[in-house]
Amino acid sequence: MHSADPATFSDDDSPMDIEAGARRRKKLMTEPTLPIYLKFTEVKYRVAAKGSSREILGGISGSASPGEVLALMGPSGSGKTTLLSILGGRAGGGAVEGCVSYNDEPYGKSLKRRIGFVTQDDVLFTHLTVKETLTYAALLRLPRTMTRQQKRERAMDIIYELGLERCQDTMIGGSFVRGVSGGERKRVCIGNEILINPSLLFLDEPTSGLDSTTALRIIQLLHDIAEDGKTVITTIHQPSSRLFHKFDKLILLGKGSLLYFGKASEAMPYFQSIGCTPFIAMNPAEFLLDLANGNTNDVSVPSELDDKVHMENHTLENNSKTDYRPSAQDVHEYLVDAYETRVAFKEKKKLLAPLPISDDLKVTITSSKREWGTSWWQQYSILFCRGIKERRHDYLSWMRITQVIATSIILGLLWWHSDPSTLKGLEDQGLGLAIGATLLDIKKATTLASVTVMTFMLAGGFFVKRVPPFISWLRYLSFNYHTYRLLLKVLYHPVPDILTTTKHIDNGATEVAALVAMIIGYRVLAYLSLRWVKVPNS
Repeated sequence: MHSADPATFSDDDSPMDIEAGARRRKKLMTEPTLPIYLKFTEVKYRVAAKGSSREILGGISGSASPGEVLALMGPSGSGKTTLLSILGGRAGGGAVEGCVSYNDEPYGKSLKRRIGFVTQDDVLFTHLTVKETLTYAALLRLPRTMTRQQKRERAMDIIYELGLERCQDTMIGGSFVRGVSGGERKRVCIGNEILINPSLLFLDEPTSGLDSTTALRIIQLLHDIAEDGKTVITTIHQPSSRLFHKFDKLILLGKGSLLYFGKASEAMPYFQSIGCTPFIAMNPAEFLLDLANGNTNDVSVPSELDDKVHMENHTLENNSKTDYRPSAQDVHEYLVDAYETRVAFKEKKKLLAPLPISDDLKVTITSSKREWGTSWWQQYSILFCRGIKERRHDYLSWMRITQVIATSIILGLLWWHSDPSTLKGLEDQGLGLAIGATLLDIKKATTLASVTVMTFMLAGGFFVKRVPPFISWLRYLSFNYHTYRLLLKVLYHPVPDILTTTKHIDNGATEVAALVAMIIGYRVLAYLSLRWVKVPNS
């Protein structure tokens, strides 16, 4: 493994390191990336709202090529995340119109393994270290043709490639657990996706919550990833001027409409050409967002728009000399019309140009063969080990151990030398079960869970002795029923008739078998439910 300066991406670097052109460490992943050219034309998206349909996106067109970073920018609610989700094959329950193609082919299931998607919220395990997080991801997601050692080495390659070696043994952390910094967390999320060497990488606001210097490192990292032949598409809210100039292409959205698509470096000249020029030196991103919001303060108003506003107000107020400013809706309509008349046709024509790839390469991404990274048993064992490591801080903490030991001692003392032949002794087998029943439902996660547990408890035969026949069958589905019978078998021999609710209790094998079946059955049901979840396609 190549040695490298561990401080290349550390969070205490000075901004000058980036500005001086500091590169990430030498690339350790040498396998080629399948190039995918993304094109989308007249993409529309509608959702149902109170009996009517609401348009979220209104005819968005654009493209992104391997080696490019395309930024989706716009005010809050402009449709950035919706467009990103559609392009990444994660559209919601709304109606999608238009054409989205990958190497001139439609989206298919076989394309999923070519796509990496980094959500805005970091979905990471709090108590796992950086190294453990990436290693488990590698063991689960990389193809089975690789050995476990090769997968571990790939995880280490990613750690060094992203400059995470200094914090590889640090826990991820969370709200109540101290861990890695925000920039390091975001790099871990990106590492989780580039492990599989995706052709397309989508990111939803990867710089949110980060300071400008850390955000610049993240964008520089995306540039380095794109240079490996990947197509990178990211949403961005309000980047600094340095960040803005790092983007290759830009899509500016406003109220779900396309206000600009083209090279990021040509955005300012374009808006100046249509009469929108800042009066003062401004961050280009801030200027563009002001326009997208319809704010023309400190911005020159195009003569065409100014004349239109004055004409409307002259008609309404009978030649008043008031200095009218265009409304946000007026500015929005002007920007949409300007793009449609000056740029849209030329950009749409570019989308019709043939791709510089062979037909064989196009067919590669539509291959119906699905390659599983691991077998079912390997997935189970890896997830089980990961779950144990994540939960060890909860289940193996001194507080939890003390709770279990104390509860066991109390329960043992309650039934110590109990005499089942007397009424007093039986009133005590009642106190113990009351305590146990209180501890059964700790979280009460949902209303349904609470109702189900209460039903099982009532049908189990402890609280209600005479369960109506039409509902008595529920006791066989109740874990309370089986554990109650086993508890009677353990505590009393023979079991007093006054405590039994149904048939005679034998050696307990039936109850044990039922509980084991429930333990396995509920987990199998959960697994099948997750397996059958359908990801909506664009």
